[in-house]
Amino acid sequence: MYNADHIQVRIEQLCADAAFQDSVQRIRPGKFRRTSESSDYAARLTYTTALREFVYNPAALNFILSNAELKALFFRTFGYTGSLDFTMYPNCWLRDLPLLDIGEKAYLADGIVLGTNQVSTDQRFVTADVIRIGARTVFDQDCMIGYGTAVGADCVIGIRCAIGIKSAIGDGTSIGEIVNIGHGCHIGSAVRIGQVCAIGNFSMIEEGVALPDQTRLPAFSRVSSTGIFHRRTGERIAAL
Repeated sequence: MYNADHIQVRIEQLCADAAFQDSVQRIRPGKFRRTSESSDYAARLTYTTALREFVYNPAALNFILSNAELKALFFRTFGYTGSLDFTMYPNCWLRDLPLLDIGEKAYLADGIVLGTNQVSTDQRFVTADVIRIGARTVFDQDCMIGYGTAVGADCVIGIRCAIGIKSAIGDGTSIGEIVNIGHGCHIGSAVRIGQVCAIGNFSMIEEGVALPDQTRLPAFSRVSSTGIFHRRTGERIAAL
């Protein structure tokens, strides 16, 4: 059974383990072949095996997140370099700590998935990239964030929202409950998105726009204060 002393000793062992720390240094953005013959993927296996000792054990992770010194030791040992002044709960889905950048006073509620990596459909490759979350941004329960995504400061994200890979959300934006944002989307600052909305892949929402509840945007939409247009053709899709 885990206790606080055991956890600290184990993390200190990993911190002092030169071979393990070499694996930590290899956690970086990129596309990697999923075979132990690849030195990069072998390093990921070593790293992930050690990380699972803690993140697959909510009681252990609760100890870590509840103690500022232990939290700092854990996150730094596993390669995280950002602010430690954030709130996170022990049932978050954590991987690739070197690829996380969480701003000061950010709040990540229960059940958050920080999807810094994703396996290919044929399972031959894994792609990894950074996730950035700005200062004072609040995620409610059961949200998912894809790799390569950046969320600005002072945002509020409602429960059960999903944000696809390589998307960007500007400062001060609020997103209602149960909103799906596709891959490659760009959402400006001070945008307001209502509840139960779906934003198609590669869409762009300009600064200050407000979308009502249950809005459905097709892929490649561009939304401005004057209406909704197709980004490729310029054709108006709907008035706003």
